[in-house]
Amino acid sequence: MADAITEGIKLKFDEFFERHYKEGIESLMISYPEKVSLKVDFKDLEKFDPELANELIDNPDMVLEGANESLRGMMGSVITDEHETHVRIFGQTVNTPLVQDVGSKYISKMIMLDSLIVKRSEINPKVKVGAFKCSYCGASFKVDVEKDEAPEVCPQCKRKALKQITEESKFINLQKIAVQDPLEKLRGNTPTWQLEVWIEDDMVNTVIPGDRIELTGTLRIRPRRNTRGKTEKNVYTMFLDTISIIPRQKEFAELNITEEDERRIKELAKDPTIFDKISASIAPSIYGYKEIKQAVALQLFGGTSGKTLVDGGIIRSDMHILLIGDPGSAKTRVLQSVTRLVPKGIYVSGKSVTGGGMTAVAERDDFSEGGWTLKAGALVLGSGGIVCIDEFDKIGDEDRAALHEALESQTVSVAKAGIIATFSARAAVLAAANPKYGRFDQNIYPAEQFDIPPTLLSRFDLIFPIKDILDEALDRDIAKHILTQHEAAGARIADIAEYAQVEEPPIDAELLREYIAYARKNVFPRLSSEAIDRIESYYVELRKSGAKQGAVPITPRQIEGLVRMAEASAKTRLSDIVDMSDADRAIGLSEY
Repeated sequence: MADAITEGIKLKFDEFFERHYKEGIESLMISYPEKVSLKVDFKDLEKFDPELANELIDNPDMVLEGANESLRGMMGSVITDEHETHVRIFGQTVNTPLVQDVGSKYISKMIMLDSLIVKRSEINPKVKVGAFKCSYCGASFKVDVEKDEAPEVCPQCKRKALKQITEESKFINLQKIAVQDPLEKLRGNTPTWQLEVWIEDDMVNTVIPGDRIELTGTLRIRPRRNTRGKTEKNVYTMFLDTISIIPRQKEFAELNITEEDERRIKELAKDPTIFDKISASIAPSIYGYKEIKQAVALQLFGGTSGKTLVDGGIIRSDMHILLIGDPGSAKTRVLQSVTRLVPKGIYVSGKSVTGGGMTAVAERDDFSEGGWTLKAGALVLGSGGIVCIDEFDKIGDEDRAALHEALESQTVSVAKAGIIATFSARAAVLAAANPKYGRFDQNIYPAEQFDIPPTLLSRFDLIFPIKDILDEALDRDIAKHILTQHEAAGARIADIAEYAQVEEPPIDAELLREYIAYARKNVFPRLSSEAIDRIESYYVELRKSGAKQGAVPITPRQIEGLVRMAEASAKTRLSDIVDMSDADRAIGLSEY
Protein backbone atom coordinates (compact mmCIF):
# COMPACT_ATOMS: atom_id res chain seq x y z
CA MET A 1 0.00 0.00 0.00
CA ALA A 2 2.80 2.40 1.01
CA ASP A 3 4.66 1.64 -2.23
CA ALA A 4 1.54 2.44 -4.26
CA ILE A 5 1.14 5.79 -2.45
CA THR A 6 4.82 6.62 -2.97
CA GLU A 7 4.51 5.75 -6.67
CA GLY A 8 1.49 8.07 -6.99
CA ILE A 9 3.44 10.90 -5.35
CA LYS A 10 6.40 10.18 -7.66
CA LEU A 11 4.19 10.54 -10.73
CA LYS A 12 2.89 13.90 -9.49
CA PHE A 13 6.45 15.12 -8.96
CA ASP A 14 7.43 13.85 -12.42
CA GLU A 15 4.87 16.24 -13.89
CA PHE A 16 5.79 19.04 -11.46
CA PHE A 17 9.51 18.84 -12.22
CA GLU A 18 8.85 18.65 -15.97
CA ARG A 19 6.79 21.87 -15.82
CA HIS A 20 8.73 23.97 -13.34
CA TYR A 21 12.23 22.58 -12.69
CA LYS A 22 13.40 21.05 -15.97
CA GLU A 23 16.24 23.60 -16.34
CA GLY A 24 17.21 23.19 -12.68
CA ILE A 25 17.50 19.42 -13.07
CA GLU A 26 19.54 19.80 -16.29
CA SER A 27 21.88 22.17 -14.44
CA LEU A 28 22.17 19.68 -11.57
CA MET A 29 23.06 16.89 -14.00
CA ILE A 30 25.91 19.02 -15.40
CA SER A 31 27.34 19.89 -11.96
CA TYR A 32 26.79 16.42 -10.42
CA PRO A 33 28.42 15.11 -8.19
CA GLU A 34 29.82 18.47 -6.94
CA LYS A 35 26.18 19.45 -6.39
CA VAL A 36 23.62 16.83 -5.37
CA SER A 37 20.61 18.88 -4.25
CA LEU A 38 17.71 20.48 -6.12
CA LYS A 39 16.18 23.42 -4.25
CA VAL A 40 12.39 23.57 -4.68
CA ASP A 41 10.26 26.54 -3.61
CA PHE A 42 7.23 25.42 -1.59
CA LYS A 43 5.14 28.17 -3.22
CA ASP A 44 5.68 26.58 -6.67
CA LEU A 45 4.47 23.21 -5.37
CA GLU A 46 1.50 24.87 -3.66
CA LYS A 47 0.41 26.49 -6.93
CA PHE A 48 0.85 23.24 -8.83
CA ASP A 49 -1.01 20.96 -6.38
CA PRO A 50 -2.32 22.43 -3.08
CA GLU A 51 -3.28 18.99 -1.76
CA LEU A 52 0.22 17.62 -2.37
CA ALA A 53 1.70 20.67 -0.62
CA ASN A 54 -0.53 20.12 2.42
CA GLU A 55 0.39 16.44 2.46
CA LEU A 56 4.06 17.44 2.44
CA ILE A 57 3.56 19.42 5.65
CA ASP A 58 1.68 16.62 7.43
CA ASN A 59 3.69 13.65 6.08
CA PRO A 60 7.05 15.01 4.93
CA ASP A 61 8.87 11.64 4.98
CA MET A 62 6.46 9.94 2.59
CA VAL A 63 6.16 12.88 0.18
CA LEU A 64 9.92 13.54 0.09
CA GLU A 65 10.57 9.87 -0.62
CA GLY A 66 8.39 10.17 -3.74
CA ALA A 67 10.04 13.46 -4.69
CA ASN A 68 13.55 12.02 -4.36
CA GLU A 69 12.59 8.95 -6.42
CA SER A 70 11.23 11.25 -9.11
CA LEU A 71 14.48 13.27 -9.15
CA ARG A 72 16.57 10.10 -9.38
CA GLY A 73 14.42 8.85 -12.25
CA MET A 74 14.77 12.09 -14.20
CA MET A 75 18.55 12.20 -13.74
CA GLY A 76 18.82 8.58 -14.92
CA SER A 77 22.22 7.00 -15.34
CA VAL A 78 24.05 10.15 -14.23
CA ILE A 79 23.51 9.19 -10.57
CA THR A 80 25.91 6.83 -8.79
CA ASP A 81 25.35 4.96 -5.54
CA GLU A 82 28.13 6.94 -3.90
CA HIS A 83 26.46 10.35 -4.25
CA GLU A 84 22.74 10.42 -3.47
CA THR A 85 20.59 13.31 -4.69
CA HIS A 86 18.13 15.27 -2.55
CA VAL A 87 15.10 17.48 -3.06
CA ARG A 88 15.46 20.47 -0.71
CA ILE A 89 12.11 22.16 -0.04
CA PHE A 90 12.23 25.77 1.22
CA GLY A 91 9.87 28.71 1.66
CA GLN A 92 7.16 26.87 3.62
CA THR A 93 5.05 29.46 5.51
CA VAL A 94 2.30 27.32 7.10
CA ASN A 95 4.15 25.93 10.14
CA THR A 96 6.55 28.70 11.22
CA PRO A 97 6.69 28.71 15.04
CA LEU A 98 9.30 30.43 17.17
CA VAL A 99 12.05 28.08 18.29
CA GLN A 100 10.85 28.43 21.89
CA ASP A 101 7.31 27.37 20.83
CA VAL A 102 8.35 24.14 19.08
CA GLY A 103 6.55 21.30 20.87
CA SER A 104 4.70 18.00 20.60
CA LYS A 105 2.09 19.19 18.09
CA TYR A 106 4.81 19.53 15.44
CA ILE A 107 6.29 16.04 15.85
CA SER A 108 6.76 14.31 12.46
CA LYS A 109 5.58 17.46 10.64
CA MET A 110 7.46 19.88 8.44
CA ILE A 111 8.24 23.23 10.07
CA MET A 112 10.25 26.30 9.08
CA LEU A 113 12.30 28.19 11.67
CA ASP A 114 13.77 31.67 11.34
CA SER A 115 16.72 31.00 13.61
CA LEU A 116 20.17 31.97 14.80
CA ILE A 117 22.96 29.39 15.10
CA VAL A 118 24.64 29.42 18.52
CA LYS A 119 26.91 26.38 18.30
CA ARG A 120 28.12 23.73 15.87
CA SER A 121 29.68 20.31 16.36
CA GLU A 122 32.31 18.56 14.29
CA ILE A 123 31.32 16.11 11.52
CA ASN A 124 30.48 12.53 12.47
CA PRO A 125 29.76 9.61 10.10
CA LYS A 126 26.22 8.21 10.34
CA VAL A 127 25.11 4.80 9.07
CA LYS A 128 22.59 5.11 6.25
CA VAL A 129 22.56 1.51 5.01
CA GLY A 130 23.99 -1.00 7.44
CA ALA A 131 25.54 -4.31 6.30
CA PHE A 132 25.21 -7.09 8.90
CA LYS A 133 26.45 -10.67 9.17
CA CYS A 134 25.42 -13.33 11.65
CA SER A 135 28.48 -14.85 13.32
CA TYR A 136 26.44 -17.98 14.18
CA CYS A 137 24.72 -18.97 10.91
CA GLY A 138 26.67 -16.79 8.48
CA ALA A 139 23.60 -14.99 7.06
CA SER A 140 24.36 -11.57 5.47
CA PHE A 141 21.90 -8.78 4.69
CA LYS A 142 21.58 -4.97 4.48
CA VAL A 143 19.13 -2.70 6.29
CA ASP A 144 18.12 0.89 5.47
CA VAL A 145 18.74 2.31 8.95
CA GLU A 146 16.80 5.51 8.17
CA LYS A 147 13.60 3.52 7.60
CA ASP A 148 14.13 0.69 10.09
CA GLU A 149 16.02 0.35 13.34
CA ALA A 150 19.32 -1.53 13.28
CA PRO A 151 18.49 -5.20 13.97
CA GLU A 152 19.74 -6.99 17.06
CA VAL A 153 18.47 -10.52 16.18
CA CYS A 154 19.36 -12.52 13.08
CA PRO A 155 16.19 -12.94 10.98
CA GLN A 156 17.19 -16.54 10.05
CA CYS A 157 18.52 -18.20 13.21
CA LYS A 158 16.86 -15.75 15.63
CA ARG A 159 20.03 -15.38 17.67
CA LYS A 160 21.72 -12.20 18.93
CA ALA A 161 24.87 -12.83 16.93
CA LEU A 162 24.81 -9.96 14.42
CA LYS A 163 27.90 -7.94 13.64
CA GLN A 164 28.03 -4.87 11.45
CA ILE A 165 30.38 -5.01 8.47
CA THR A 166 31.78 -1.49 8.33
CA GLU A 167 33.43 -1.91 4.92
CA GLU A 168 30.14 -2.81 3.22
CA SER A 169 27.93 -0.31 5.10
CA LYS A 170 27.04 3.08 3.62
CA PHE A 171 27.73 6.21 5.67
CA ILE A 172 26.82 9.87 5.30
CA ASN A 173 28.18 12.94 7.11
CA LEU A 174 26.19 14.20 10.10
CA GLN A 175 26.69 17.47 11.92
CA LYS A 176 24.75 18.92 14.82
CA ILE A 177 23.96 22.59 15.35
CA ALA A 178 21.95 24.35 18.04
CA VAL A 179 19.65 27.23 17.11
CA GLN A 180 17.63 29.82 18.98
CA ASP A 181 15.22 32.61 18.10
CA PRO A 182 16.86 35.77 16.69
CA LEU A 183 17.18 38.35 19.45
CA GLU A 184 14.99 40.89 17.64
CA LYS A 185 12.07 38.45 17.80
CA LEU A 186 12.23 38.36 21.59
CA ARG A 187 11.12 41.23 23.77
CA GLY A 188 12.24 42.19 27.24
CA ASN A 189 14.02 39.55 29.29
CA THR A 190 12.46 36.57 27.52
CA PRO A 191 14.90 33.66 27.96
CA THR A 192 16.17 32.03 24.80
CA TRP A 193 15.61 28.30 24.29
CA GLN A 194 17.81 26.19 22.04
CA LEU A 195 16.80 23.38 19.70
CA GLU A 196 19.14 20.67 18.46
CA VAL A 197 19.29 20.39 14.67
CA TRP A 198 20.81 17.61 12.55
CA ILE A 199 22.23 18.50 9.14
CA GLU A 200 23.50 15.84 6.74
CA ASP A 201 25.43 15.18 3.57
CA ASP A 202 26.01 18.29 1.42
CA MET A 203 24.64 20.67 4.09
CA VAL A 204 27.44 20.04 6.63
CA ASN A 205 29.98 22.83 7.14
CA THR A 206 27.82 25.30 5.21
CA VAL A 207 26.92 27.38 8.28
CA ILE A 208 28.75 28.67 11.36
CA PRO A 209 27.65 30.04 14.75
CA GLY A 210 26.23 33.54 14.40
CA ASP A 211 24.60 32.85 11.01
CA ARG A 212 20.94 33.81 10.59
CA ILE A 213 19.19 31.05 8.61
CA GLU A 214 15.79 29.74 7.55
CA LEU A 215 15.64 26.09 8.55
CA THR A 216 13.11 23.74 6.99
CA GLY A 217 12.93 20.27 8.46
CA THR A 218 10.97 17.48 10.11
CA LEU A 219 10.65 17.53 13.88
CA ARG A 220 11.63 14.18 15.36
CA ILE A 221 12.04 12.72 18.84
CA ARG A 222 14.53 10.32 20.34
CA PRO A 223 14.79 8.73 23.83
CA ARG A 224 16.14 11.10 26.43
CA ARG A 225 19.17 10.10 28.46
CA ASN A 226 19.87 11.30 31.99
CA THR A 227 23.24 12.44 33.32
CA ARG A 228 24.26 8.81 33.92
CA GLY A 229 23.61 7.90 30.29
CA LYS A 230 20.53 5.80 31.03
CA THR A 231 17.39 6.13 28.90
CA GLU A 232 14.40 7.70 30.64
CA LYS A 233 11.05 5.99 30.07
CA ASN A 234 8.31 7.93 28.25
CA VAL A 235 10.42 11.12 28.05
CA TYR A 236 11.90 12.20 24.73
CA THR A 237 14.24 14.84 23.33
CA MET A 238 13.26 16.79 20.22
CA PHE A 239 15.53 17.53 17.30
CA LEU A 240 14.99 18.91 13.81
CA ASP A 241 15.97 16.69 10.89
CA THR A 242 16.94 19.32 8.30
CA ILE A 243 15.52 19.35 4.79
CA SER A 244 16.97 22.69 3.63
CA ILE A 245 18.99 25.66 4.86
CA ILE A 246 18.54 29.14 3.39
CA PRO A 247 20.93 31.89 4.63
CA ARG A 248 19.32 35.17 5.62
CA GLN A 249 20.85 38.63 5.58
CA LYS A 250 21.24 39.88 9.13
CA GLU A 251 19.46 43.20 9.37
CA PHE A 252 19.42 45.67 12.25
CA ALA A 253 15.66 45.37 12.32
CA GLU A 254 13.35 42.79 10.84
CA LEU A 255 10.40 45.14 10.94
CA ASN A 256 7.48 45.20 8.55
CA ILE A 257 7.26 48.88 7.63
CA THR A 258 3.98 49.63 5.89
CA GLU A 259 3.38 52.42 3.37
CA GLU A 260 1.67 54.42 6.12
CA ASP A 261 4.70 53.94 8.39
CA GLU A 262 7.00 55.05 5.57
CA ARG A 263 4.89 58.17 5.03
CA ARG A 264 5.11 59.04 8.75
CA ILE A 265 8.87 58.45 8.76
CA LYS A 266 9.48 60.74 5.76
CA GLU A 267 7.22 63.40 7.26
CA LEU A 268 9.12 63.20 10.54
CA ALA A 269 12.47 63.58 8.71
CA LYS A 270 11.38 67.02 7.41
CA ASP A 271 11.41 68.43 10.97
CA PRO A 272 14.50 70.70 11.27
CA THR A 273 14.89 69.64 14.92
CA ILE A 274 14.67 65.91 14.18
CA PHE A 275 18.12 65.12 15.62
CA ASP A 276 17.32 66.79 18.93
CA LYS A 277 14.01 64.92 19.11
CA ILE A 278 15.70 61.58 18.40
CA SER A 279 18.38 62.09 21.06
CA ALA A 280 15.77 63.28 23.59
CA SER A 281 13.80 60.07 22.98
CA ILE A 282 16.72 57.90 24.06
CA ALA A 283 16.70 56.92 27.75
CA PRO A 284 14.07 59.61 28.56
CA SER A 285 13.90 58.49 32.20
CA ILE A 286 17.49 59.71 32.72
CA TYR A 287 17.97 63.42 33.38
CA GLY A 288 20.56 65.35 31.36
CA TYR A 289 23.41 63.62 29.50
CA LYS A 290 22.55 65.54 26.33
CA GLU A 291 25.87 64.83 24.58
CA ILE A 292 25.87 61.15 25.56
CA LYS A 293 22.34 60.69 24.23
CA GLN A 294 23.35 62.44 20.99
CA ALA A 295 26.31 60.07 20.63
CA VAL A 296 24.11 57.03 21.28
CA ALA A 297 21.65 58.34 18.68
CA LEU A 298 24.45 58.43 16.09
CA GLN A 299 25.51 54.93 17.15
CA LEU A 300 22.00 53.59 16.56
CA PHE A 301 22.00 54.88 12.97
CA GLY A 302 25.62 53.97 12.21
CA GLY A 303 27.74 55.05 9.27
CA THR A 304 27.36 54.06 5.62
CA SER A 305 27.60 50.28 5.40
CA GLY A 306 29.06 48.27 2.56
CA LYS A 307 32.05 50.56 1.84
CA THR A 308 35.28 48.84 0.82
CA LEU A 309 38.87 49.98 0.30
CA VAL A 310 40.70 49.68 -3.01
CA ASP A 311 42.46 46.55 -1.73
CA GLY A 312 39.12 44.93 -0.87
CA GLY A 313 39.23 45.67 2.86
CA ILE A 314 35.85 46.38 4.50
CA ILE A 315 35.43 49.75 6.24
CA ARG A 316 33.69 49.45 9.60
CA SER A 317 30.41 51.36 9.73
CA ASP A 318 29.44 50.60 13.35
CA MET A 319 30.40 53.02 16.12
CA HIS A 320 31.79 52.02 19.51
CA ILE A 321 31.18 54.22 22.57
CA LEU A 322 32.67 53.96 26.07
CA LEU A 323 31.19 55.59 29.19
CA ILE A 324 33.60 55.87 32.14
CA GLY A 325 31.98 57.33 35.22
CA ASP A 326 31.59 57.39 38.97
CA PRO A 327 29.32 54.76 40.57
CA GLY A 328 25.63 55.70 40.56
CA SER A 329 25.92 57.90 37.47
CA ALA A 330 23.20 55.95 35.58
CA LYS A 331 25.62 54.25 33.15
CA THR A 332 23.85 50.90 33.54
CA ARG A 333 20.46 52.54 33.03
CA VAL A 334 21.67 54.02 29.74
CA LEU A 335 22.88 50.61 28.54
CA GLN A 336 19.68 48.82 29.54
CA SER A 337 17.52 51.51 27.95
CA VAL A 338 19.38 51.14 24.63
CA THR A 339 19.06 47.33 24.83
CA ARG A 340 15.27 47.67 25.15
CA LEU A 341 15.05 50.22 22.35
CA VAL A 342 16.96 48.42 19.60
CA PRO A 343 15.41 45.39 17.87
CA LYS A 344 18.62 43.40 18.27
CA GLY A 345 20.33 44.25 21.54
CA ILE A 346 22.36 42.18 24.01
CA TYR A 347 23.29 43.26 27.55
CA VAL A 348 26.19 41.52 29.29
CA SER A 349 28.20 42.28 32.43
CA GLY A 350 31.97 42.18 32.43
CA LYS A 351 31.96 40.65 35.90
CA SER A 352 30.33 37.42 34.79
CA VAL A 353 31.29 37.07 31.13
CA THR A 354 34.27 35.12 29.77
CA GLY A 355 36.22 35.63 26.56
CA GLY A 356 34.29 32.80 24.92
CA GLY A 357 31.00 34.24 26.16
CA MET A 358 31.95 37.59 24.70
CA THR A 359 33.42 36.46 21.36
CA ALA A 360 33.53 32.75 20.39
CA VAL A 361 35.16 29.56 21.61
CA ALA A 362 35.92 25.96 20.62
CA GLU A 363 35.51 23.44 23.43
CA ARG A 364 34.56 19.86 24.16
CA ASP A 365 31.09 19.22 25.53
CA ASP A 366 28.20 16.74 25.56
CA PHE A 367 26.56 18.39 22.55
CA SER A 368 29.02 16.74 20.17
CA GLU A 369 29.43 13.71 22.47
CA GLY A 370 32.96 14.57 23.52
CA GLY A 371 33.97 16.16 20.21
CA TRP A 372 34.80 19.80 19.56
CA THR A 373 31.97 22.32 19.43
CA LEU A 374 32.15 25.90 18.10
CA LYS A 375 30.10 28.26 20.28
CA ALA A 376 29.20 31.86 19.45
CA GLY A 377 29.49 34.61 22.06
CA ALA A 378 27.61 37.88 22.56
CA LEU A 379 29.43 39.89 19.85
CA VAL A 380 28.77 37.19 17.23
CA LEU A 381 25.13 36.65 18.24
CA GLY A 382 24.57 40.42 18.33
CA SER A 383 25.96 40.90 14.82
CA GLY A 384 23.82 43.49 13.06
CA GLY A 385 22.72 45.11 16.34
CA ILE A 386 24.20 46.63 19.51
CA VAL A 387 26.01 44.82 22.32
CA CYS A 388 25.98 46.68 25.65
CA ILE A 389 28.85 45.66 27.95
CA ASP A 390 28.59 46.81 31.57
CA GLU A 391 31.53 46.74 34.00
CA PHE A 392 33.89 46.79 31.01
CA ASP A 393 36.88 47.40 33.29
CA LYS A 394 36.15 44.14 35.18
CA ILE A 395 36.81 41.96 32.11
CA GLY A 396 39.96 39.85 32.57
CA ASP A 397 43.17 40.57 30.65
CA GLU A 398 42.91 37.40 28.53
CA ASP A 399 39.29 38.17 27.66
CA ARG A 400 40.16 41.76 26.71
CA ALA A 401 42.68 40.43 24.21
CA ALA A 402 39.87 38.67 22.36
CA LEU A 403 38.05 42.01 21.98
CA HIS A 404 40.79 43.77 20.01
CA GLU A 405 39.97 42.00 16.75
CA ALA A 406 36.20 42.08 17.31
CA LEU A 407 36.08 45.85 17.90
CA GLU A 408 38.25 46.89 14.97
CA SER A 409 37.86 44.35 12.14
CA GLN A 410 34.48 43.07 13.39
CA THR A 411 35.49 39.45 13.07
CA VAL A 412 36.27 36.81 15.68
CA SER A 413 38.93 34.20 14.88
CA VAL A 414 39.20 30.88 16.68
CA ALA A 415 42.24 28.61 16.39
CA LYS A 416 42.22 25.63 18.72
CA ALA A 417 42.93 21.89 18.43
CA GLY A 418 43.36 22.24 14.67
CA ILE A 419 40.05 24.11 14.29
CA ILE A 420 40.45 27.45 12.52
CA ALA A 421 37.30 29.52 12.02
CA THR A 422 36.35 33.17 11.53
CA PHE A 423 32.99 34.56 12.64
CA SER A 424 31.29 37.81 11.68
CA ALA A 425 30.83 40.22 14.60
CA ARG A 426 29.26 43.30 12.97
CA ALA A 427 27.98 44.69 16.24
CA ALA A 428 28.24 48.20 17.62
CA VAL A 429 29.51 48.21 21.22
CA LEU A 430 28.24 50.50 23.97
CA ALA A 431 30.39 49.89 27.05
CA ALA A 432 30.43 51.29 30.58
CA ALA A 433 33.24 51.23 33.13
CA ASN A 434 34.37 52.78 36.43
CA PRO A 435 37.58 54.80 36.91
CA LYS A 436 40.73 53.01 38.11
CA TYR A 437 40.17 53.94 41.77
CA GLY A 438 36.39 53.63 41.81
CA ARG A 439 35.75 57.38 41.53
CA PHE A 440 37.39 60.17 39.56
CA ASP A 441 40.08 62.11 41.42
CA GLN A 442 39.59 65.77 40.53
CA ASN A 443 43.35 66.41 40.90
CA ILE A 444 44.39 63.86 38.26
CA TYR A 445 43.84 64.11 34.52
CA PRO A 446 40.86 61.82 33.63
CA ALA A 447 42.75 59.87 30.95
CA GLU A 448 45.24 58.71 33.59
CA GLN A 449 42.40 57.14 35.57
CA PHE A 450 41.14 54.80 32.83
CA ASP A 451 41.90 51.22 33.84
CA ILE A 452 41.71 50.03 30.22
CA PRO A 453 44.71 49.47 27.90
CA PRO A 454 45.33 52.24 25.33
CA THR A 455 45.20 49.68 22.50
CA LEU A 456 41.59 48.91 23.46
CA LEU A 457 40.64 52.53 24.18
CA SER A 458 41.77 53.56 20.68
CA ARG A 459 39.10 51.32 19.16
CA PHE A 460 36.28 53.42 20.65
CA ASP A 461 35.03 56.29 18.52
CA LEU A 462 33.89 58.29 21.55
CA ILE A 463 34.85 58.12 25.24
CA PHE A 464 32.76 60.03 27.79
CA PRO A 465 34.11 60.65 31.32
CA ILE A 466 31.10 61.08 33.64
CA LYS A 467 31.98 62.95 36.86
CA ASP A 468 29.70 63.31 39.87
CA ILE A 469 30.09 67.06 40.39
CA LEU A 470 28.48 68.84 43.36
CA ASP A 471 26.05 71.42 41.96
CA GLU A 472 23.02 72.39 44.03
CA ALA A 473 20.86 73.51 41.09
CA LEU A 474 21.68 70.39 39.07
CA ASP A 475 21.15 68.14 42.09
CA ARG A 476 17.72 69.69 42.67
CA ASP A 477 16.70 69.16 39.03
CA ILE A 478 17.85 65.53 39.08
CA ALA A 479 16.02 64.84 42.36
CA LYS A 480 12.84 66.43 41.03
CA HIS A 481 13.05 64.41 37.79
CA ILE A 482 13.48 61.11 39.66
CA LEU A 483 10.81 61.81 42.28
CA THR A 484 8.27 62.91 39.67
CA GLN A 485 8.71 59.60 37.86
CA HIS A 486 8.26 57.62 41.07
CA GLU A 487 5.14 59.63 41.92
CA ALA A 488 3.66 58.99 38.48
CA ALA A 489 4.51 55.28 38.59
CA GLY A 490 2.93 54.88 42.03
CA ALA A 491 -0.18 56.78 40.96
CA ARG A 492 -0.65 54.50 37.94
CA ILE A 493 -0.44 51.41 40.16
CA ALA A 494 -2.98 52.90 42.59
CA ASP A 495 -5.18 53.98 39.65
CA ILE A 496 -5.09 57.64 40.71
CA ALA A 497 -6.11 60.00 37.93
CA GLU A 498 -4.43 63.20 39.14
CA TYR A 499 -0.66 63.22 39.50
CA ALA A 500 2.33 65.16 38.22
CA GLN A 501 2.71 64.29 34.56
CA VAL A 502 6.03 62.93 33.35
CA GLU A 503 7.30 64.51 30.15
CA GLU A 504 6.80 62.05 27.32
CA PRO A 505 9.64 61.46 24.82
CA PRO A 506 9.22 63.49 21.59
CA ILE A 507 9.14 60.28 19.49
CA ASP A 508 7.39 57.08 20.55
CA ALA A 509 9.78 54.12 21.02
CA GLU A 510 8.08 51.98 18.37
CA LEU A 511 8.15 54.78 15.77
CA LEU A 512 11.78 55.56 16.63
CA ARG A 513 12.66 51.89 16.15
CA GLU A 514 11.01 51.89 12.72
CA TYR A 515 12.68 55.22 11.82
CA ILE A 516 16.15 53.85 12.65
CA ALA A 517 15.49 50.60 10.78
CA TYR A 518 14.27 52.48 7.69
CA ALA A 519 17.32 54.78 7.70
CA ARG A 520 19.81 51.95 8.11
CA LYS A 521 18.22 49.96 5.32
CA ASN A 522 17.54 52.69 2.76
CA VAL A 523 19.89 55.64 3.38
CA PHE A 524 23.59 55.52 2.39
CA PRO A 525 25.13 59.02 2.80
CA ARG A 526 28.31 60.06 1.01
CA LEU A 527 30.71 62.83 2.02
CA SER A 528 30.41 66.24 0.41
CA SER A 529 33.55 68.23 -0.46
CA GLU A 530 32.72 70.74 2.31
CA ALA A 531 32.51 67.98 4.94
CA ILE A 532 35.79 66.45 3.71
CA ASP A 533 37.58 69.83 3.96
CA ARG A 534 36.17 70.43 7.46
CA ILE A 535 37.28 67.05 8.83
CA GLU A 536 40.68 67.35 7.12
CA SER A 537 41.31 70.82 8.58
CA TYR A 538 40.28 69.69 12.06
CA TYR A 539 42.60 66.67 11.93
CA VAL A 540 45.61 68.67 10.71
CA GLU A 541 45.11 71.48 13.27
CA LEU A 542 44.76 69.03 16.11
CA ARG A 543 47.93 67.23 15.06
CA LYS A 544 49.79 70.57 14.93
CA SER A 545 48.69 71.53 18.44
CA GLY A 546 49.70 68.08 19.68
CA ALA A 547 53.16 68.42 18.13
CA LYS A 548 53.75 71.66 20.07
CA GLN A 549 52.81 69.93 23.33
CA GLY A 550 54.78 66.77 22.55
CA ALA A 551 51.67 64.56 22.49
CA VAL A 552 49.57 62.68 19.93
CA PRO A 553 45.97 63.89 20.46
CA ILE A 554 44.49 62.13 17.44
CA THR A 555 45.48 59.26 15.13
CA PRO A 556 44.41 58.40 11.55
CA ARG A 557 42.00 55.85 13.06
CA GLN A 558 39.99 58.75 14.53
CA ILE A 559 39.38 60.17 11.03
CA GLU A 560 37.26 57.13 10.24
CA GLY A 561 35.43 57.66 13.54
CA LEU A 562 34.59 61.25 12.55
CA VAL A 563 33.39 60.05 9.14
CA ARG A 564 31.13 57.43 10.76
CA MET A 565 29.59 60.02 13.07
CA ALA A 566 29.06 62.51 10.23
CA GLU A 567 27.41 59.84 8.08
CA ALA A 568 25.17 58.81 10.97
CA SER A 569 24.19 62.44 11.49
CA ALA A 570 23.10 62.65 7.83
CA LYS A 571 21.10 59.43 8.28
CA THR A 572 19.08 60.97 11.12
CA ARG A 573 17.41 63.28 8.62
CA LEU A 574 17.37 60.64 5.84
CA SER A 575 19.87 62.62 3.75
CA ASP A 576 22.14 61.05 1.12
CA ILE A 577 24.71 63.84 1.50
CA VAL A 578 26.96 64.52 4.51
CA ASP A 579 27.12 68.32 4.76
CA MET A 580 29.07 70.79 6.90
CA SER A 581 26.61 70.62 9.81
CA ASP A 582 27.10 66.86 10.06
CA ALA A 583 30.88 67.24 10.16
CA ASP A 584 30.56 69.96 12.83
CA ARG A 585 28.32 67.72 14.93
CA ALA A 586 30.84 64.87 14.75
CA ILE A 587 33.72 67.20 15.68
CA GLY A 588 31.71 68.76 18.50
CA LEU A 589 31.01 65.38 20.10
CA SER A 590 34.63 64.24 19.74
CA GLU A 591 35.75 67.42 21.57
CA TYR A 592 33.28 66.99 24.43
